[in-house]
Amino acid sequence: MPCLFCDFISGKRKTHLNGFPFETLHESKHSISFLSIDFPATEDGHILVIPKEHFESIEEISDEIFLDLTRHLKLISKILRNESPANNILLNNGAAAGQQVFHAHFHLIPRNPGDQIQLEGWTRKNLADNEFTKLHQKLRQFIEKEISS
Repeated sequence: MPCLFCDFISGKRKTHLNGFPFETLHESKHSISFLSIDFPATEDGHILVIPKEHFESIEEISDEIFLDLTRHLKLISKILRNESPANNILLNNGAAAGQQVFHAHFHLIPRNPGDQIQLEGWTRKNLADNEFTKLHQKLRQFIEKEISS
């Protein structure tokens, strides 16, 4: 299946889907960053950071490449904070989470007071103390099982 981001990396594709040119902002050994074509109405500079190698999800990324990605994210975050006091770093990991391009990628969105960007729009679940404890124990067991395997 063709991958838009892999086509950018290989040079096979030179423009975004809307015709804007694809240009790299920064490149490291294992990752690149570039301007997204999807901008919040009140902000400038939605940037994507992606691994050069194709991985559909975060779980597939090797530790070495992930370390490179996090360093790249930290650099871009620092740059964005020169213009805005905050930013969101997001990963949509799977279709149900809103992932549309199935090449793992992080979004960095500059944020300013009063920008009216709403990211956390879910209804909060009210848990009783014992439900919270059961959920915690269940997840901890999953983690311990994964680490020991």
